[in-house]
Amino acid sequence: MVRDFEGLALMFIMPLVLVFVITILQEKTYQTINETRVPVVLIDNDMDSVGTAFTQGVTGNGFFDVTIIQDADSLQMINARNDVATGRYQMGIIIPEGTTRSIRNRVVALVQEQVPAMMNVDTANLKKSVKVDLFFDPITKDSFRNIIKSNLREFSSKIETRIVFITYSRIIDAMMNQSTHLEYPEAPVIEFDETYVCEFGQKDVPSSVQHNVPAWTLFAMFFICIPLAGNIIKERYDGCLDRLKTMPVSYLTITFSKLLMFLVVTMLQAIVIVLIGIWVIPLAGVQPLQMGSNFIGFVFITISAGLAATGYGIMIGTISKSYMQASTFGAVSTVILAALGGVWIPLYVMSPAMRQISQLSPMNWGIQGYYEYFLRDAAFINIFPHALKLILFFIGCLLVAYFYKKYQKI
Repeated sequence: MVRDFEGLALMFIMPLVLVFVITILQEKTYQTINETRVPVVLIDNDMDSVGTAFTQGVTGNGFFDVTIIQDADSLQMINARNDVATGRYQMGIIIPEGTTRSIRNRVVALVQEQVPAMMNVDTANLKKSVKVDLFFDPITKDSFRNIIKSNLREFSSKIETRIVFITYSRIIDAMMNQSTHLEYPEAPVIEFDETYVCEFGQKDVPSSVQHNVPAWTLFAMFFICIPLAGNIIKERYDGCLDRLKTMPVSYLTITFSKLLMFLVVTMLQAIVIVLIGIWVIPLAGVQPLQMGSNFIGFVFITISAGLAATGYGIMIGTISKSYMQASTFGAVSTVILAALGGVWIPLYVMSPAMRQISQLSPMNWGIQGYYEYFLRDAAFINIFPHALKLILFFIGCLLVAYFYKKYQKI
């Protein structure tokens, strides 16, 4: 390994590049909607309380990047629809003329029903509803469209409630011949206190760093199966293995010495990648990696993952007949295990069926163990089941390699 210094350096450099690039890409791609903002065209034909409040609220919401058109004619409304259809805006909102008047008229109708003797108003057309027109870019997903409509419904409900309150108070003042000038309470009665919880205290909101650092650490560990398997095959074909067998030690000792050396490499990979997550990635404006308090659990899951990766490499090197077989199978199988295990795509965006299949990947066990440490700050007992699966996978790989070699001798 020391003689092949370039290959040894690549074992560290390539994972570091992957962690840095993927983390930065995902940080920019999976930003919250509040940060990216949704481009919206708002046409205010009401030009009254609802239109003004709606415009102020949507503009100051931070959720939308709003272009406002007031008192639009038919041509402007057609152009707005075309702009949405061509992707310039993701959605459009048209507040029709008379929206505020319709809400006030509904309040008048309600008062007329309650105290008909005190009011003499023709309520035949006072209960007419008004429709706010929403139109979306055709590529907008249904889930995203429903989220936007839910936010707009909540906002419009607040505006309508405010107008009802003010109109009702003015009617009551007129009927009672008084002037109270009540102010509508801006602060909601019910507020939501949102926190992230774990067993041993409160953690920050998980970021792409908390996913990518452990995920690509595991990927780097398992990718070591290619040089490890290649080393075994090279020794076998160059005659080095036969010379090693002449030494007064068992083949098991030779195998475990090789395993120990590559395990040290995986540990160094993990340490370097974690340090990159803490000190280097924040230089690109990304949230730094937040470490948990249970350091023993972190070391245990890391050693377990390193054992699983080296055991996998020994199994491939023992079974493969040539370096071509080992490199091809090792590379492709590692990529498949990474994809299934949630390295590239987080598990929460997978379908239920794929989440079940992903549990077969040893990288999934490693990621779940790291999640317990990085995101939940869990106790050792919570990390142990995931580490145990990796250790059993390691033992299974060694047994396969042992029995395969034993079968070859028969």
